[in-house]
Amino acid sequence: MPGPLEGIRVVELTTAIQGPAAALFFANMGADVVKVEPPMGDSSRYHRGAKNPLPAEAFTAPFLAMNKGKRSVVLDAHTDLGADALHRLLSQADVFISNYRALALTRMGLDLEGLVAKYPRLVVGHVNGFGPLGPDADKAMLDGAAQARGGVVSMCGHPDAPPTPPGTSIADHGGAMQLALACMTGLVSRSATGKGQLIRTSSLGAQLWLQMWELQHSALTGNMLTRDGQYHPNLKAPYGVYLSRDGIPVQFVAAMTEDSWASWWIFVDKPEMILVEEWNSAGKRIGISGSETGLDEVRAEMKKAFASRDFAELEAFLYSEPEIIWERVRGHADVLTDPQNLANDYIVDIDLPVTGPVKTVGSLISFSETPTDAPHLPPGLGEHTDAVLADVGMSQNDIAALNEHAASVREEMYAALLGES
Repeated sequence: MPGPLEGIRVVELTTAIQGPAAALFFANMGADVVKVEPPMGDSSRYHRGAKNPLPAEAFTAPFLAMNKGKRSVVLDAHTDLGADALHRLLSQADVFISNYRALALTRMGLDLEGLVAKYPRLVVGHVNGFGPLGPDADKAMLDGAAQARGGVVSMCGHPDAPPTPPGTSIADHGGAMQLALACMTGLVSRSATGKGQLIRTSSLGAQLWLQMWELQHSALTGNMLTRDGQYHPNLKAPYGVYLSRDGIPVQFVAAMTEDSWASWWIFVDKPEMILVEEWNSAGKRIGISGSETGLDEVRAEMKKAFASRDFAELEAFLYSEPEIIWERVRGHADVLTDPQNLANDYIVDIDLPVTGPVKTVGSLISFSETPTDAPHLPPGLGEHTDAVLADVGMSQNDIAALNEHAASVREEMYAALLGES
Protein backbone atom coordinates (compact mmCIF):
# COMPACT_ATOMS: atom_id res chain seq x y z
CA MET A 1 0.00 0.00 0.00
CA PRO A 2 1.24 3.53 -0.72
CA GLY A 3 0.92 5.01 2.79
CA PRO A 4 -0.41 8.41 3.89
CA LEU A 5 2.57 10.42 2.57
CA GLU A 6 2.61 9.02 -0.96
CA GLY A 7 3.69 11.78 -3.34
CA ILE A 8 5.89 13.58 -0.80
CA ARG A 9 9.60 13.62 -1.66
CA VAL A 10 12.19 14.03 1.06
CA VAL A 11 15.87 14.66 0.44
CA GLU A 12 18.06 13.86 3.41
CA LEU A 13 21.70 14.77 3.94
CA THR A 14 22.29 13.05 7.23
CA THR A 15 24.55 10.75 9.19
CA ALA A 16 24.48 8.42 12.20
CA ILE A 17 21.10 8.26 14.01
CA GLN A 18 19.34 11.56 14.61
CA GLY A 19 18.93 12.79 11.03
CA PRO A 20 18.36 9.38 9.43
CA ALA A 21 15.74 8.48 12.06
CA ALA A 22 13.80 11.66 11.32
CA ALA A 23 13.78 10.84 7.60
CA LEU A 24 12.86 7.21 8.39
CA PHE A 25 9.51 8.43 9.70
CA PHE A 26 8.72 9.78 6.23
CA ALA A 27 9.88 6.56 4.54
CA ASN A 28 7.67 4.52 6.88
CA MET A 29 4.71 6.70 5.94
CA GLY A 30 5.16 6.11 2.21
CA ALA A 31 7.15 9.20 1.20
CA ASP A 32 9.94 8.90 -1.38
CA VAL A 33 13.05 9.47 0.72
CA VAL A 34 16.26 10.10 -1.21
CA LYS A 35 19.29 9.64 1.01
CA VAL A 36 22.20 11.67 -0.33
CA GLU A 37 25.48 10.14 0.79
CA PRO A 38 29.12 11.19 0.36
CA PRO A 39 31.39 8.86 -1.61
CA MET A 40 32.17 6.74 1.49
CA GLY A 41 28.52 6.70 2.52
CA ASP A 42 26.80 7.40 5.82
CA SER A 43 29.24 6.57 8.62
CA SER A 44 26.64 4.29 10.22
CA ARG A 45 27.21 1.82 7.36
CA TYR A 46 30.46 0.91 9.14
CA HIS A 47 29.45 1.00 12.82
CA ARG A 48 29.59 -2.65 13.90
CA GLY A 49 28.83 -2.15 17.60
CA ALA A 50 29.41 -4.75 20.32
CA LYS A 51 29.46 -8.54 19.89
CA ASN A 52 28.95 -8.46 16.13
CA PRO A 53 30.11 -11.68 14.42
CA LEU A 54 28.46 -10.86 11.08
CA PRO A 55 30.45 -10.59 7.84
CA ALA A 56 31.86 -7.18 6.94
CA GLU A 57 29.53 -6.92 3.94
CA ALA A 58 26.39 -7.36 6.08
CA PHE A 59 24.22 -4.37 6.93
CA THR A 60 25.16 -2.83 10.26
CA ALA A 61 22.53 -2.41 12.96
CA PRO A 62 22.33 1.42 12.93
CA PHE A 63 22.15 1.62 9.16
CA LEU A 64 19.48 -1.07 8.93
CA ALA A 65 17.46 0.41 11.78
CA MET A 66 17.39 3.97 10.47
CA ASN A 67 17.42 3.63 6.68
CA LYS A 68 14.81 1.08 5.65
CA GLY A 69 12.83 1.93 2.54
CA LYS A 70 15.00 4.80 1.34
CA ARG A 71 16.82 5.36 -1.97
CA SER A 72 20.56 6.08 -1.94
CA VAL A 73 22.28 8.63 -4.16
CA VAL A 74 26.05 9.06 -3.87
CA LEU A 75 27.64 12.36 -4.80
CA ASP A 76 30.36 14.70 -3.60
CA ALA A 77 28.57 17.93 -2.73
CA HIS A 78 31.92 19.79 -2.60
CA THR A 79 32.32 19.49 -6.38
CA ASP A 80 30.47 21.60 -8.92
CA LEU A 81 28.83 18.58 -10.50
CA GLY A 82 27.82 17.13 -7.12
CA ALA A 83 26.40 20.46 -5.99
CA ASP A 84 24.43 20.76 -9.22
CA ALA A 85 22.96 17.27 -8.69
CA LEU A 86 22.02 18.05 -5.11
CA HIS A 87 20.29 21.30 -6.05
CA ARG A 88 18.38 19.52 -8.79
CA LEU A 89 17.08 17.14 -6.13
CA LEU A 90 16.17 19.99 -3.78
CA SER A 91 14.32 21.83 -6.53
CA GLN A 92 11.85 18.93 -6.76
CA ALA A 93 11.68 18.06 -3.06
CA ASP A 94 9.04 18.85 -0.48
CA VAL A 95 11.28 18.40 2.57
CA PHE A 96 15.02 18.63 3.16
CA ILE A 97 16.35 17.04 6.34
CA SER A 98 19.88 17.35 7.71
CA ASN A 99 21.75 16.84 10.95
CA TYR A 100 25.06 18.09 9.57
CA ARG A 101 26.39 21.05 11.47
CA ALA A 102 25.29 24.37 10.00
CA LEU A 103 28.86 25.43 9.23
CA ALA A 104 29.47 22.20 7.31
CA LEU A 105 26.31 22.78 5.28
CA THR A 106 27.38 26.33 4.52
CA ARG A 107 30.75 25.06 3.26
CA MET A 108 28.81 22.88 0.82
CA GLY A 109 26.84 25.90 -0.41
CA LEU A 110 23.77 24.86 1.57
CA ASP A 111 23.25 27.86 3.82
CA LEU A 112 19.97 27.07 5.57
CA GLU A 113 18.37 30.50 5.21
CA GLY A 114 19.56 30.59 1.61
CA LEU A 115 17.81 27.33 0.82
CA VAL A 116 14.48 28.73 1.98
CA ALA A 117 14.99 31.79 -0.20
CA LYS A 118 15.98 29.72 -3.21
CA TYR A 119 13.22 27.10 -2.87
CA PRO A 120 10.19 28.91 -1.42
CA ARG A 121 8.02 25.77 -1.08
CA LEU A 122 10.74 23.64 0.52
CA VAL A 123 10.39 22.67 4.18
CA VAL A 124 13.97 22.75 5.48
CA GLY A 125 14.38 20.72 8.68
CA HIS A 126 17.65 20.96 10.61
CA VAL A 127 18.49 19.22 13.88
CA ASN A 128 21.73 19.66 15.78
CA GLY A 129 23.05 18.99 19.26
CA PHE A 130 22.38 22.11 21.26
CA GLY A 131 20.03 24.38 19.32
CA PRO A 132 20.53 27.04 16.61
CA LEU A 133 21.43 29.90 18.99
CA GLY A 134 23.78 30.42 21.93
CA PRO A 135 27.50 29.91 22.48
CA ASP A 136 27.36 26.18 21.73
CA ALA A 137 25.14 26.36 18.66
CA ASP A 138 27.77 24.68 16.49
CA LYS A 139 29.37 22.49 19.16
CA ALA A 140 29.92 18.89 18.13
CA MET A 141 27.45 16.41 19.61
CA LEU A 142 27.03 12.71 20.04
CA ASP A 143 24.06 11.21 21.87
CA GLY A 144 25.69 10.92 25.30
CA ALA A 145 26.73 14.58 25.33
CA ALA A 146 23.15 15.75 24.78
CA GLN A 147 21.90 13.36 27.47
CA ALA A 148 24.41 14.78 29.92
CA ARG A 149 23.74 18.41 28.99
CA GLY A 150 19.96 17.95 29.16
CA GLY A 151 19.93 16.41 32.63
CA VAL A 152 18.70 12.92 31.75
CA VAL A 153 21.89 11.19 32.89
CA SER A 154 21.75 12.93 36.26
CA MET A 155 18.37 11.31 36.94
CA CYS A 156 19.43 7.72 36.26
CA GLY A 157 21.13 5.38 38.69
CA HIS A 158 21.37 5.08 42.45
CA PRO A 159 21.83 8.16 44.63
CA ASP A 160 25.00 6.81 46.25
CA ALA A 161 26.70 5.99 42.93
CA PRO A 162 27.72 7.90 39.81
CA PRO A 163 24.95 8.72 37.32
CA THR A 164 24.16 5.92 34.87
CA PRO A 165 23.36 6.83 31.26
CA PRO A 166 20.22 5.17 29.86
CA GLY A 167 21.02 2.15 27.71
CA THR A 168 19.60 3.71 24.57
CA SER A 169 20.31 6.66 22.26
CA ILE A 170 17.47 8.63 23.76
CA ALA A 171 18.83 12.05 22.75
CA ASP A 172 19.26 11.15 19.10
CA HIS A 173 15.87 9.46 18.85
CA GLY A 174 14.17 12.26 20.78
CA GLY A 175 15.65 14.86 18.46
CA ALA A 176 14.59 12.78 15.46
CA MET A 177 11.00 12.59 16.66
CA GLN A 178 10.91 16.33 17.28
CA LEU A 179 12.27 17.05 13.81
CA ALA A 180 9.87 14.64 12.07
CA LEU A 181 6.93 16.23 13.90
CA ALA A 182 8.22 19.70 13.09
CA CYS A 183 8.62 18.93 9.38
CA MET A 184 5.13 17.45 9.22
CA THR A 185 3.86 20.65 10.86
CA GLY A 186 5.75 22.62 8.22
CA LEU A 187 4.01 20.67 5.47
CA VAL A 188 0.61 21.37 7.04
CA SER A 189 1.49 25.07 7.23
CA ARG A 190 2.61 25.03 3.59
CA SER A 191 -0.74 23.58 2.53
CA ALA A 192 -2.38 26.71 3.95
CA THR A 193 0.19 29.37 3.03
CA GLY A 194 1.94 27.90 0.01
CA LYS A 195 5.28 28.61 1.63
CA GLY A 196 7.97 26.39 3.08
CA GLN A 197 10.18 27.51 5.92
CA LEU A 198 13.29 26.77 7.95
CA ILE A 199 12.62 24.56 10.96
CA ARG A 200 15.21 23.89 13.63
CA THR A 201 15.32 21.72 16.70
CA SER A 202 17.96 19.86 18.69
CA SER A 203 18.71 16.81 20.78
CA LEU A 204 19.19 19.09 23.80
CA GLY A 205 15.70 20.49 23.31
CA ALA A 206 14.30 16.98 22.97
CA GLN A 207 15.78 16.06 26.35
CA LEU A 208 13.82 18.89 27.92
CA TRP A 209 10.64 17.76 26.16
CA LEU A 210 11.10 14.25 27.52
CA GLN A 211 11.48 15.62 31.06
CA MET A 212 8.86 18.37 31.05
CA TRP A 213 7.07 17.11 34.15
CA GLU A 214 10.18 16.51 36.23
CA LEU A 215 11.85 19.77 35.21
CA GLN A 216 8.65 21.68 35.89
CA HIS A 217 8.47 20.20 39.38
CA SER A 218 12.03 21.31 40.15
CA ALA A 219 11.37 24.80 38.79
CA LEU A 220 7.99 25.17 40.48
CA THR A 221 8.96 23.97 43.94
CA GLY A 222 12.57 25.09 44.03
CA ASN A 223 13.48 21.60 45.21
CA MET A 224 15.63 19.93 42.60
CA LEU A 225 14.75 16.29 41.94
CA THR A 226 17.57 13.77 42.12
CA ARG A 227 17.98 10.17 40.98
CA ASP A 228 16.41 7.53 43.18
CA GLY A 229 17.64 4.17 41.94
CA GLN A 230 14.82 1.78 41.10
CA TYR A 231 12.19 4.40 41.97
CA HIS A 232 10.93 7.39 40.02
CA PRO A 233 12.37 10.56 41.59
CA ASN A 234 9.02 12.38 41.58
CA LEU A 235 6.71 9.57 42.68
CA LYS A 236 6.74 9.14 46.45
CA ALA A 237 4.89 5.86 46.42
CA PRO A 238 5.36 2.07 46.28
CA TYR A 239 5.89 2.56 42.52
CA GLY A 240 9.22 0.94 41.64
CA VAL A 241 11.16 -2.10 40.47
CA TYR A 242 11.27 -5.13 42.77
CA LEU A 243 12.86 -8.58 42.49
CA SER A 244 10.96 -11.83 42.79
CA ARG A 245 12.36 -14.66 44.87
CA ASP A 246 13.97 -16.12 41.76
CA GLY A 247 15.48 -12.79 40.74
CA ILE A 248 13.06 -11.57 38.06
CA PRO A 249 12.63 -7.76 38.07
CA VAL A 250 9.05 -6.48 38.10
CA GLN A 251 7.90 -2.87 37.72
CA PHE A 252 5.05 -2.31 40.17
CA VAL A 253 3.11 0.83 39.23
CA ALA A 254 -0.05 0.95 41.33
CA ALA A 255 -3.06 -0.84 42.74
CA MET A 256 -5.89 1.33 41.46
CA THR A 257 -8.68 0.07 43.75
CA GLU A 258 -8.94 -0.72 47.44
CA ASP A 259 -9.91 -4.31 46.64
CA SER A 260 -6.83 -4.88 44.50
CA TRP A 261 -4.56 -3.31 47.14
CA ALA A 262 -6.10 -5.57 49.77
CA SER A 263 -5.80 -8.63 47.54
CA TRP A 264 -2.09 -7.96 47.04
CA TRP A 265 -1.28 -7.91 50.73
CA ILE A 266 -3.44 -10.94 51.44
CA PHE A 267 -1.63 -12.78 48.62
CA VAL A 268 1.78 -12.08 50.21
CA ASP A 269 0.53 -12.81 53.76
CA LYS A 270 0.82 -9.23 55.06
CA PRO A 271 -2.85 -8.24 55.61
CA GLU A 272 -1.91 -5.65 58.23
CA MET A 273 -0.54 -3.42 55.41
CA ILE A 274 -4.09 -2.93 54.14
CA LEU A 275 -4.83 -0.67 57.11
CA VAL A 276 -1.81 1.65 56.73
CA GLU A 277 -3.39 5.08 56.35
CA GLU A 278 -0.66 6.62 54.18
CA TRP A 279 -1.50 4.22 51.29
CA ASN A 280 -5.27 3.72 51.61
CA SER A 281 -6.24 5.39 48.32
CA ALA A 282 -5.20 5.08 44.69
CA GLY A 283 -4.04 8.72 44.69
CA LYS A 284 -1.67 8.08 47.55
CA ARG A 285 -0.39 4.85 46.01
CA ILE A 286 0.40 6.53 42.69
CA GLY A 287 2.24 9.37 44.44
CA ILE A 288 -0.24 12.19 43.82
CA SER A 289 -0.13 13.22 47.48
CA GLY A 290 3.66 13.49 47.38
CA SER A 291 3.97 12.49 51.02
CA GLU A 292 7.15 10.80 52.21
CA THR A 293 5.55 9.67 55.46
CA GLY A 294 5.89 5.90 55.65
CA LEU A 295 7.59 5.74 52.25
CA ASP A 296 10.68 3.82 53.30
CA GLU A 297 8.53 1.41 55.28
CA VAL A 298 6.11 0.55 52.47
CA ARG A 299 8.94 0.15 49.96
CA ALA A 300 10.74 -2.18 52.37
CA GLU A 301 7.58 -4.25 52.73
CA MET A 302 7.12 -4.33 48.96
CA LYS A 303 10.68 -5.65 48.57
CA LYS A 304 9.96 -8.41 51.09
CA ALA A 305 6.63 -9.20 49.44
CA PHE A 306 8.11 -9.66 45.99
CA ALA A 307 11.05 -11.60 47.37
CA SER A 308 8.64 -14.02 49.07
CA ARG A 309 7.28 -15.43 45.80
CA ASP A 310 8.75 -16.84 42.59
CA PHE A 311 7.89 -14.89 39.48
CA ALA A 312 5.50 -17.55 38.16
CA GLU A 313 3.37 -17.16 41.31
CA LEU A 314 3.50 -13.37 41.10
CA GLU A 315 2.59 -13.38 37.41
CA ALA A 316 -0.41 -15.65 37.93
CA PHE A 317 -1.72 -13.46 40.75
CA LEU A 318 -1.06 -10.13 39.03
CA TYR A 319 -2.77 -11.24 35.83
CA SER A 320 -5.80 -12.13 37.95
CA GLU A 321 -5.96 -8.53 39.25
CA PRO A 322 -6.66 -6.19 36.28
CA GLU A 323 -6.64 -3.12 38.55
CA ILE A 324 -3.00 -3.66 39.50
CA ILE A 325 -0.74 -1.99 36.95
CA TRP A 326 2.57 -3.80 36.60
CA GLU A 327 4.97 -5.29 34.05
CA ARG A 328 7.90 -7.65 34.07
CA VAL A 329 11.07 -5.79 33.11
CA ARG A 330 11.91 -7.23 29.72
CA GLY A 331 15.25 -7.49 27.96
CA HIS A 332 15.85 -7.23 24.24
CA ALA A 333 15.28 -10.96 23.65
CA ASP A 334 11.84 -10.62 25.26
CA VAL A 335 10.97 -7.43 23.38
CA LEU A 336 11.83 -8.94 20.00
CA THR A 337 9.47 -11.88 20.60
CA ASP A 338 6.76 -10.19 22.70
CA PRO A 339 3.35 -11.30 21.31
CA GLN A 340 2.01 -7.77 21.85
CA ASN A 341 4.76 -6.27 19.69
CA LEU A 342 4.22 -8.92 17.03
CA ALA A 343 0.44 -8.50 17.00
CA ASN A 344 0.75 -4.76 16.36
CA ASP A 345 3.58 -5.08 13.81
CA TYR A 346 5.85 -3.12 16.11
CA ILE A 347 8.40 -5.86 15.47
CA VAL A 348 8.38 -7.36 11.97
CA ASP A 349 10.61 -9.61 9.87
CA ILE A 350 12.81 -8.35 7.05
CA ASP A 351 14.84 -10.58 4.72
CA LEU A 352 18.37 -9.22 4.35
CA PRO A 353 21.03 -10.05 1.80
CA VAL A 354 24.04 -11.87 3.31
CA THR A 355 22.43 -12.56 6.72
CA GLY A 356 18.87 -13.55 5.82
CA PRO A 357 15.66 -12.92 7.82
CA VAL A 358 15.91 -10.75 10.93
CA LYS A 359 13.50 -8.86 13.16
CA THR A 360 13.31 -5.10 12.93
CA VAL A 361 11.16 -2.26 14.27
CA GLY A 362 8.10 -1.59 12.10
CA SER A 363 6.32 1.69 11.36
CA LEU A 364 4.56 1.75 14.80
CA ILE A 365 1.51 3.69 13.53
CA SER A 366 -1.61 2.19 11.94
CA PHE A 367 -3.91 3.99 9.50
CA SER A 368 -7.40 2.79 8.62
CA GLU A 369 -7.54 4.30 5.12
CA THR A 370 -3.91 4.59 4.05
CA PRO A 371 -2.08 1.64 5.62
CA THR A 372 1.67 1.58 5.38
CA ASP A 373 3.80 -1.14 3.83
CA ALA A 374 6.04 -3.46 5.78
CA PRO A 375 9.57 -2.03 5.96
CA HIS A 376 11.62 -2.34 2.78
CA LEU A 377 15.34 -3.04 2.62
CA PRO A 378 17.75 -0.20 3.25
CA PRO A 379 19.61 0.84 0.10
CA GLY A 380 23.03 -0.26 -1.00
CA LEU A 381 25.52 2.58 -1.23
CA GLY A 382 24.59 4.61 -4.32
CA GLU A 383 22.10 1.96 -5.44
CA HIS A 384 19.69 4.51 -6.91
CA THR A 385 22.10 7.21 -8.10
CA ASP A 386 21.55 6.65 -11.81
CA ALA A 387 17.74 6.41 -11.68
CA VAL A 388 17.16 9.29 -9.29
CA LEU A 389 19.50 11.73 -11.00
CA ALA A 390 18.17 10.84 -14.44
CA ASP A 391 14.71 11.60 -13.08
CA VAL A 392 15.79 15.15 -12.17
CA GLY A 393 17.26 15.79 -15.61
CA MET A 394 20.98 15.01 -15.32
CA SER A 395 22.65 13.70 -18.42
CA GLN A 396 24.08 10.19 -18.55
CA ASN A 397 27.56 11.66 -19.08
CA ASP A 398 27.28 13.80 -15.93
CA ILE A 399 25.93 10.87 -13.89
CA ALA A 400 28.81 8.70 -15.10
CA ALA A 401 31.28 11.44 -14.11
CA LEU A 402 29.70 11.68 -10.64
CA ASN A 403 29.97 7.93 -10.18
CA GLU A 404 33.55 7.85 -11.41
CA HIS A 405 34.54 10.63 -9.03
CA ALA A 406 32.84 8.94 -6.07
CA ALA A 407 34.59 5.64 -6.85
CA SER A 408 37.92 7.42 -7.07
CA VAL A 409 37.39 9.10 -3.68
CA ARG A 410 36.46 5.76 -2.12
CA GLU A 411 39.59 4.10 -3.51
CA GLU A 412 41.78 6.87 -2.13
CA MET A 413 40.15 6.71 1.29
CA TYR A 414 40.35 2.91 1.46
CA ALA A 415 44.04 3.10 0.52
CA ALA A 416 44.64 5.70 3.24
CA LEU A 417 42.87 3.55 5.81
CA LEU A 418 44.99 0.55 4.84
CA GLY A 419 48.18 2.61 4.96
CA GLU A 420 48.90 2.24 1.27
CA SER A 421 50.81 4.92 -0.63
